[in-house]
Amino acid sequence: EILGEKSFKEPVEISEDVEGTELQEFYRKANVLITGGTGFMGKVVTEKLLRSVPHIGNLYLIIRPKKGKGINDRLDEMFEDRLFRRLKKENPNFRSKVIPIEGDCSCVGIALNSGDRETLLDKVNVVIHGAATVRFDEKLRSAVAINVIGTREVILLAKEMKHLKSYIHVSTAFANCNHLHIEERFYTTPTRYQEILQLVKTKDDDELEQLTPSLIADWPNTYTFTKALGENVVASEGQGLPIGVFRPAVVISSYKEPVRGWIDNVYGPTGLLVGAGTGVLHTYLGDSNVVTDMVPVDMAANALIVSAWKTANHKEGKIPIYNYVSSAENPICWADFIKKNQKYGINWPTVHAIWYYSFMAIKNPVLYFLANLFFHTLPGYLLDALATITGGTPRLTKIYKKLDKFSSTMSYFAENVWTFDNDKTQEMWNCLSPEDQELFFFDMKTMDWDYHSQSNCLGLRVYLLKDDVNTLPQARKKWYKLYLAHCALKLVVSLLLLKLLWMFIKLLVSIFL
Repeated sequence: EILGEKSFKEPVEISEDVEGTELQEFYRKANVLITGGTGFMGKVVTEKLLRSVPHIGNLYLIIRPKKGKGINDRLDEMFEDRLFRRLKKENPNFRSKVIPIEGDCSCVGIALNSGDRETLLDKVNVVIHGAATVRFDEKLRSAVAINVIGTREVILLAKEMKHLKSYIHVSTAFANCNHLHIEERFYTTPTRYQEILQLVKTKDDDELEQLTPSLIADWPNTYTFTKALGENVVASEGQGLPIGVFRPAVVISSYKEPVRGWIDNVYGPTGLLVGAGTGVLHTYLGDSNVVTDMVPVDMAANALIVSAWKTANHKEGKIPIYNYVSSAENPICWADFIKKNQKYGINWPTVHAIWYYSFMAIKNPVLYFLANLFFHTLPGYLLDALATITGGTPRLTKIYKKLDKFSSTMSYFAENVWTFDNDKTQEMWNCLSPEDQELFFFDMKTMDWDYHSQSNCLGLRVYLLKDDVNTLPQARKKWYKLYLAHCALKLVVSLLLLKLLWMFIKLLVSIFL
């Protein structure tokens, strides 16, 4: 009930003659090409368009075969996600409007066959290019292939489309994180994207690996660097197209739609909450007083959908850029975010927990090293040794190595503060009718962090950990036992520390008296 799964409506047949809102009319009979449609935000955009725009045309989703599964199998698997339960209930015939297209954005020509290519050129009215690799540690060659070459190839395809009304390139608010104040404009990179493409083409993997640190320069990872290059591609190749750039901050679980708390990945702050909530993660390198930029996925999807309409009506010469962030209008720091989620999350323990909640962010690298050693590394080796002796499977050492790597890659974003201009995004919100503001809500100013936190941890439990609510009684019993064990361990450690302190005092007394 808290997640909203019991509030789905019955299907309603809406006549073709019924006029919708301005946004609905923009998308009426519009054929939309979506890249990255099977990804986190792509799924939400797909679901929202199918559910809230009753007379939309077809959605063409470019999908590549993966792990032995064809594009239809992957699409069927996607629609099995609980995210689509509301859509299935309210619009049971939605599937006929979704057309999978086999392709790969990292390949020349997107690896489309001639028939599919002609279909897209003849039919598509709106392009939402969201395909990207979001891994911070991605090899430069792979990151360039998807985030740079992919951007170029989709734009080249769009240039040949006969009925294109709008094209939105999905970037990230942190594409230009080498600047601490980020405006809604393009930024240059020290190395032009054409030069990077040439290097990737001519250098082998080892040479490219050696060059990567100097190439990415002030960027913390290949992800943000190649997203910046992707924007350069838009600035260079997108001239003359009805094109815009949408820059969301870190995208977290849903605020309201189609259910509360839905998420399918452990990136960013979600990873911290899952790690802390399962009792695996106890410390983290970062400043808890730093303001963080996060936006719920459903609100980001709504803003993205609206930005395509706004871009289609854009009359200025410059390509519009929309920074979609939280800090400009509704800031929250790491400490408050964690505190709010702890407040509500403590009521939704998971049966997968291995220890009681005990978590703190540490700013000092030396103190973090010591805390990581005593809370993660040493217990990991000890418990894995016990697991090996008793015939179990040692897992914790491997998990803690991954968590340490995760903490290192995320610390850059947990220690620095950015400010953003978002005038174009605010203007986009203000020009919507009240009906569209309700239908495509994305106003960060009125978004309630407390309301989001109420369902966030329950959503992580149900949608991410696949731990259904019917296991709550069992989980709470286990949680209480873990709490007692946690208290007992704290007592034992406190007594040992007091004993050591007493021995130290006695030693000092014996020396000086």
